[in-house]
Amino acid sequence: MKFKKVKTRDYVKKNIFRVVIFSIIIISCLALKPEQKEIYHKVKTEITMEKAIEIGQGIADLYYENLKLIEVHSYDNDECREQTAGEDGKREWWYVDFGNESFNYVSILIQNGNVVNIFSQDESWNNGLISIESIKMTSEEAVIKAQEYGLRGGNPNVAEEWVSGFNFKLSYASFVNSPEDMKIVLEVIGISPQGNFAHIDFDAETGEVLLREEKIVYDSGEEEWKNF
Repeated sequence: MKFKKVKTRDYVKKNIFRVVIFSIIIISCLALKPEQKEIYHKVKTEITMEKAIEIGQGIADLYYENLKLIEVHSYDNDECREQTAGEDGKREWWYVDFGNESFNYVSILIQNGNVVNIFSQDESWNNGLISIESIKMTSEEAVIKAQEYGLRGGNPNVAEEWVSGFNFKLSYASFVNSPEDMKIVLEVIGISPQGNFAHIDFDAETGEVLLREEKIVYDSGEEEWKNF
């Protein structure tokens, strides 16, 4: 992807932490009995990106003052993976990260509409603070628009489509051709019309399409991101 990304020790530490958390909580759908799957679907609660932000903000504000959104993204960690996940802008799992001008940091993990883990840090790098009022595009609007360009949810029964359904990410980001032009980018992740892992990036303030890319993997093992 052509985002400008900066990796710091804090960035690495936070991602190691997330890997550990998911290693502990992930459960294979294949291990569930039919009656367990039925119960799971009855209690499963998917929420929109906007609801995840609202829930996370209420908890994060208990830790530090003047916190604003840094990033929110869904995770493809459902116990039973489904191709339809995310097609209404809702997912079961969300990470919501907050920070302030003092670089305080709080990360909230949400499952089924409930907070299941909180990680806070007195000082941590961030890529920019987002005012909620600036976000004009919802996750549901974004996925509907993405489907108009042929993006579809990943099929969990196809090994090459390791993402299931649609996933979402919102953060400040810039592109290679204009690294100083930071935008609030809402990214919808799925599968391209050609069957490749892909994403469509929208300007969350205007709804404009900023980038449509798919990942091409050649027989040689080389990889390339191309517009679709």
